Amino acid sequence: MSRLFIYDNSNFIDFPIGGQVTSIGNFLRYVCEAHPERTDTIMLVGVTIHPEEVGKRKKLRLYGRQIDFLPVTAAERDLGNTTRSLRMMYAKGLLKYGKMLGITKKDCNYFHAPEAYGVIKLFCPKASCVIFSHGSYFNMERGFRFFQKNLLVKKGFVAYLKWILKNADLIFLLDKDSLRDYGPYNSNLVQAGNSVICPDLPEERHILEDGKVKELLFVGRLSKDKRVEPIIQAVLGAEESFGKLNLTIVGDGEEHHNLIRYEGENVHFAGAVTPEEVKEYMKKADILVMNSAFEGIPMTILEAISYALPVVSTNVGGIGQVLRFGQDSEETDGTAEGILEAVRRIAAYYDTYSHNAYKNSKDYDYRRVNQKVYDLLCGYWMPEEGR
Repeated sequence: MSRLFIYDNSNFIDFPIGGQVTSIGNFLRYVCEAHPERTDTIMLVGVTIHPEEVGKRKKLRLYGRQIDFLPVTAAERDLGNTTRSLRMMYAKGLLKYGKMLGITKKDCNYFHAPEAYGVIKLFCPKASCVIFSHGSYFNMERGFRFFQKNLLVKKGFVAYLKWILKNADLIFLLDKDSLRDYGPYNSNLVQAGNSVICPDLPEERHILEDGKVKELLFVGRLSKDKRVEPIIQAVLGAEESFGKLNLTIVGDGEEHHNLIRYEGENVHFAGAVTPEEVKEYMKKADILVMNSAFEGIPMTILEAISYALPVVSTNVGGIGQVLRFGQDSEETDGTAEGILEAVRRIAAYYDTYSHNAYKNSKDYDYRRVNQKVYDLLCGYWMPEEGR
């Protein structure tokens, strides 16, 4: 029987907070709902925040089905103060426990964590390998936390990523930039995109309290590349020229200790929360603000527009392929002044921006997007008679 192994340095439920685990969850939801008979052949290979669970197979109850799960390493819950690279820990854990999987050339290996690829090829050189690239691999070394000064490690990792790109059987990617970057290495590329579960909003727009934009929201990892500080500065400097704004920051990461000094009446740090809690913050917010230096297609943006939230964002990666600047969002240059000016433009025609955001989100419905992914995966994850 052909099995589908899904690799990610997450617990496939709620850790770490971010778009990647949500994207994988939407795929699993689609399979559980549309093809429940296939879930018995899925094995999730990830991490846990409970050290006693490492190396022990268990069942995760997801969307009405029981799916096999093997955590191969324990992650530190507080990502703001972690002292070890989770990618490195995951690769080492997979090397230690990977033999428990019994991978054969009949199985399909589906990678959301590129560090797993080399380990699986070591165990089974002829294994079928499909990659989902959540952002350009060529930006990954810029986000290193632990090896910024080690040029040998950084160059070696880039070479490793190029090797993966050349040898993968199929690569799903999010944006046109990745399509361009990966073209010289592999011809079997498919632009799939992220997906979202759209809530039912009877008025198809977000209703402002007192008719005024007051609540801004940031959701994501607190890293340097997310450039959260200018968002904070925009809020703190808004009262004189715009009016009072509040900012809620949802997420955790290495920049938390640098940013927490801004916490006060206008700026609130919510920390890492569950996906359900993220939705509650989105219901209360008026505008989502993203200020990243690079991105793929952030799940956070798709979730925000599904709640009819207009977006202020830099135009990097695949963001400009999702948002329609001037209609459901406004572009910023990344400065505090640019962010505040973008907020001001949205506030002037808020209902129109909000309605357009909700309408746009329908193009990314999880069933539509993941049917395409599922159909292509089945070329490698086949029933026994198909092998």
